[in-house]
Amino acid sequence: MSTMHVAHDIPGRLRLRLGPGAQTDGLIAAVGAEPGVTGCTWSARTRSLLVLYDPHQGDRAAILEAIARRAGLDRPVESSTGSAPTPDRPEAGALLISGVREIVGEIDQRVQRTTRGLVGLSTLMPVVLATWGISQIVRGRATPLSWSSALWYAHGLTRDYQVPTAQD
Repeated sequence: MSTMHVAHDIPGRLRLRLGPGAQTDGLIAAVGAEPGVTGCTWSARTRSLLVLYDPHQGDRAAILEAIARRAGLDRPVESSTGSAPTPDRPEAGALLISGVREIVGEIDQRVQRTTRGLVGLSTLMPVVLATWGISQIVRGRATPLSWSSALWYAHGLTRDYQVPTAQD
């Protein structure tokens, strides 16, 4: 028997991925008849079922059981976004974050080696951005900023809100 996976789950919104053996005929009507369900959409292309429900009137477990029963599937399997990450299944985006952190750390080490420890990226980045901003003002090009504002914002985020590592 095939399974369904909880791809995304927040109160009032549930997205499921149904296996290839799922019986989808009449599934939307059956799910829509569950108490609290306000909407249901099936995508055959992605094999995805989106269920919108009122969390005060509907019961998530009952909705999942109704879907499993109607589609002829095993009980739901929680995915990384619907459950806590495990060592063999890291949190979504953790690989990207660790890759970016590693690359930026390597660049920072190179800058520090080049300047013999005087300057790192944490000093160099604000100085470069401030110098660039001042040069734009002096040249009379101080117009509404686009990508530069995003760069300043990103710098502030990485400086102030770093994601804790396993060593933290």
